[in-house]
Amino acid sequence: MVIRKLKFLVIICAMGVSLTATLQASPRLTLPETVFNFGFAPQNSDISHKFWLISTGDLPLKITNVIPGCSCTKAPLDKEDLGIGDSTQIEIIFSTKTSLDRVTKNPTIQTNEGPPDKRLQIIATIVSHPDSTFPVVVQPYKLDLSQKTNKTIDRIEFGIRNVSEKELQLELVAGASDFFVVELPKLIKPGELAKGRLVLNKTVLDKSFNKSFTFQVSDDAGSRFTVPVKRSLGGSLVSETTGK
Repeated sequence: MVIRKLKFLVIICAMGVSLTATLQASPRLTLPETVFNFGFAPQNSDISHKFWLISTGDLPLKITNVIPGCSCTKAPLDKEDLGIGDSTQIEIIFSTKTSLDRVTKNPTIQTNEGPPDKRLQIIATIVSHPDSTFPVVVQPYKLDLSQKTNKTIDRIEFGIRNVSEKELQLELVAGASDFFVVELPKLIKPGELAKGRLVLNKTVLDKSFNKSFTFQVSDDAGSRFTVPVKRSLGGSLVSETTGK
């Protein structure tokens, strides 16, 4: 009789532990990066950055809603349903339009994890005269690889002028590697104009898109600069795929 009671208690305890574990299991969204600073960016351009979203809970994660924050910001999502340990990216696209000076946007992500909602933040310093930035000036400050004829345009050179009195190192912070490769000069001496180059990937030669890349210089402020990259195809060259 005692043995039966012990067995019964063991079964009840096991069921309790199982039930507790089930109740504690939940979906969870983890954001390795929540803030991105574009630095200086020109008006009337589309600039963008991708954030990783990772499912780190014990149950599948569903992204139920993304609130960009304003009409000038878009937030296309690669996929909404993530299995346990799965990941995806969300691209925050900001149309600078006639904004000026420091601008902050805070897109919100809602999931079946429940509140509180997860928030991202993008920061940019929009300038009306990109040829007067400091400590470097990008020339041209917008890169256009649009193609109107059958002659392939797959690369473009640009200049970066050091307008400071200090030798500067450059580092690529972010770019659209699935669309293009950016080659930056590693070092620019005071007053020097160095050349950079952007080369499109072969897989996007039939696409129209608006992207950007961001680099940082080694001044005391760690100044950043974001360069918009545009490609459009004319006439019979227009692709049905426009690249998000």
